[in-house]
Amino acid sequence: MSMHGILRVLAWGFILAAAGCSHAATRDERTASLRFDVAADPANLNPLFAHTDAGNVEGQLAHLAFEPFFDLDAHGTPVPELLATLPTVANGGLSRDGRTIVYRLRPGVRWSDGVPLTSRDVIFTLHAILDPRNPVGSHEGYDLIDRAEAPDAHTVRFHLRRAWAPAVATFFTYGTSPQYVLPEHVLAKAGPLATAAFNAKPNVGDGPYTFVAWTRGERVRYAANPSYWRGAPKIARIDVRIVPDPGTNLTLLQSGDLDFNLVAPSQQAALVRTSTKLAYAYAPTALIAGIALNVTHAPLDDARVRRAIAQSIDRRGISTKITLGKYPVADSDRPRFSFAYDASVKQPRYDPVAADRALDVAGYTRGPGGMRRKNGKPLALTYVQFPETTTGVRAAALVQRELFDRGIDVTIKSISNAQLFLPARDGGTLAKGAFDMAYVPWMMGADPDDRFLLACTGGIKNYMRYCDRDVDRLENVAAAEPDRAKRKLAYAQIDARVARDVPIVYLFNPNYIYAYAPRLQGFAPNAFVPTWNAYAWSLR
Repeated sequence: MSMHGILRVLAWGFILAAAGCSHAATRDERTASLRFDVAADPANLNPLFAHTDAGNVEGQLAHLAFEPFFDLDAHGTPVPELLATLPTVANGGLSRDGRTIVYRLRPGVRWSDGVPLTSRDVIFTLHAILDPRNPVGSHEGYDLIDRAEAPDAHTVRFHLRRAWAPAVATFFTYGTSPQYVLPEHVLAKAGPLATAAFNAKPNVGDGPYTFVAWTRGERVRYAANPSYWRGAPKIARIDVRIVPDPGTNLTLLQSGDLDFNLVAPSQQAALVRTSTKLAYAYAPTALIAGIALNVTHAPLDDARVRRAIAQSIDRRGISTKITLGKYPVADSDRPRFSFAYDASVKQPRYDPVAADRALDVAGYTRGPGGMRRKNGKPLALTYVQFPETTTGVRAAALVQRELFDRGIDVTIKSISNAQLFLPARDGGTLAKGAFDMAYVPWMMGADPDDRFLLACTGGIKNYMRYCDRDVDRLENVAAAEPDRAKRKLAYAQIDARVARDVPIVYLFNPNYIYAYAPRLQGFAPNAFVPTWNAYAWSLR
């Protein structure tokens, strides 16, 4: 997935010079304007409906104009944004039974139109998230809130039906579907939010930048928010271009026409050789990339075949060849920074001999040309990918070749990331299950709760259709347990079972590499988005 940037030089000092203002004759608009690009046109600019798949395009844009309760810095340390302080048992923000959370909002925060942001906005947004008419990415956790109160303008109290350990790290921050507070005074009378004009023109926000215009398929423009609680950002304008082609982005980066861009490790090597004018930022990510196996499609409904596929793929070799080792191999859906990460969990290792043996036992034997068949039916699979990711495209080619060597016929089908990740009602390939294998990046939350990925019921991104009752039971235990050590043990048991069943062949937990112009100061991407601290950026 690419998260990119483009910078265009526009001179305008000559206008002032013509008016007699000679001191401005050499002023370059680049000192007030930043450009970056994203890999796809956003489907929606209302953060209520933002999705985090396929490059997290909408998440990047949402962070410019809206703020979460708290964010994470480049090192994973929580940074209060809309909150004055993070709720804990020690400060009285979290009850000992985990069922009551008190949020204290930062005083003095205003919407970009000058209206104060209050607890009424939080309650309004909560109702919008839970409204069945609104196609939000997920209700995960929010549906456990049985009572929400606003005792004063800067206090919100949530009561949960039962303890849910991920709550503090999920509500109005990074979760299955990150959410941001919405302006009640703008949207309360806007009609159905699913069709509101705000979705394409969110012109009131509380972030460092305000929306200016969206030219679909081309660009989204923002301007500095003078009402922002930290003060107006130093960069006056941000112009976000939509450029799906990774090659075009690389060319723009090399020519110096952008301020920052995500680059593949192989591209970085080329850039280092050809340009000495770039700096690099490295971000351990919450992203887990892997190959989803549709377990409802024969022969992938046979765990022996799935394990054989895993044994056929040289994941470490793929990491080395494609990412120069910069994207470490993953064996579970736990980012390396997660407290639940367990290095002892391992998926089946690369072992072509064992793969051949397992396929033979499963009844898929080699025939003419070395390809495998069972009862006269060839072992043929369709592998879908999206072309906007250089890493994913190259990985697909290597996987196809390695499975061919094992007698498995793989057809690669390229589908745009927009089509791939759409909901089922809109024909989304993954949601409809119209694939055998698929390259998928999953953005994990700040909390290790992963029921959205593995749960039998409610797993909105369980594209594999995987269901294991023991995994479900352990997920529920981990989600309700306040003790971190006990949660870690439950997640280790979950990961061991998933590694055994292989509904996903995990590939990478990437360290993202961003190339940026040294004149861009304060650029420090976190594990989720590069735009989280856009308020701190400046151009020298």
